[in-house]
Amino acid sequence: MTTAAPGKAGARHILVPLALAQFICSFAGSSMNVMINDISEDLDTSVQGVQVAITVFLLVMAALMIPGGKLTDRWGRKRCLMLGLAVYGVGALLSAAAPGLGVLILGNSVLEGVGTALLIPPVYILTTLLFTGTAARAKAFGAIMALGGIGAAAGPLIGGLLTTAAAC
Repeated sequence: MTTAAPGKAGARHILVPLALAQFICSFAGSSMNVMINDISEDLDTSVQGVQVAITVFLLVMAALMIPGGKLTDRWGRKRCLMLGLAVYGVGALLSAAAPGLGVLILGNSVLEGVGTALLIPPVYILTTLLFTGTAARAKAFGAIMALGGIGAAAGPLIGGLLTTAAAC
């Protein structure tokens, strides 16, 4: 099933959720690093256990990126984007409520990793398809990469603020 590309105004409206999806993916990879000690204390586990959870997230995401792209071709871009958001959201909720390291690994490492691997391919495919001119495509990718960079930088800052607020 193919659809016509929307006009300039429609493409700009689509750019916002794509850039936000990239923000979420970048944020996810960096937010827990400043909370390792607090998480290990809260979950009564070791610092190494939390570092394993962070590493497994990155491995799951990286290992499933190509299959995520293939699923995007088979199931459709919008479906994979929405499924990725849903899986990531469930993983984030599970991580937030984790009573122990096992649930943290399931939520953060597995579900958020799978969700991220389903989110990233549609972002780049949709951007390439919707922004056909060289200048428009460059601006679109620039906006997406900017939010990705902001997400990576904001992860430790927001994580630190959350950790500080929770300690008060």
